[in-house]
Amino acid sequence: MELLEVIFKGFACSVAAFGFAILFNAPRQSLWMVLLVGFLGGVVKFGLMLPAIGGRIVLSTFVAGLAIGFMGVFLGNWKKLIPMMITIPSVIPLVPGAFAYKAMLGLMALAQTPDDKYGEIVNRTLYNGTMTLFVLLAITLGVTIPLVLFKLEFVGKFKVGSAWKKG
Repeated sequence: MELLEVIFKGFACSVAAFGFAILFNAPRQSLWMVLLVGFLGGVVKFGLMLPAIGGRIVLSTFVAGLAIGFMGVFLGNWKKLIPMMITIPSVIPLVPGAFAYKAMLGLMALAQTPDDKYGEIVNRTLYNGTMTLFVLLAITLGVTIPLVLFKLEFVGKFKVGSAWKKG
């Protein structure tokens, strides 16, 4: 039953990624790749968070970001597309909206008159804010590491080469 839930969440991530690809005017030929990479990212993230595996959200999001980054670079090179056209829409469903929302609610609660639960509200707000920060950092590093490892730059459909080469 848990595996079916992971597959369903992966499907939901792929649909969301597809929607963001449409919103960002991604080329028509890249839409199936965004669906595939978005599904892979969702399955990796929520699969690692299963109780049997016991992965935490930051680590599982980082590994999912790495999977999205490597698949985006591979598919982008294969189809002569910019890898960012595949990776960016695919990684957006991994953004921690609930943590950010709870952090903002906590900040608004802190703006009201202080009461006996002030310390508890501060703790929850700091926890949700730092979780949002670390998950966003994990997403950023996970998507950028494959691009830095392969040192690729693309201009349109023509591969330019490494940013580190002289000449």
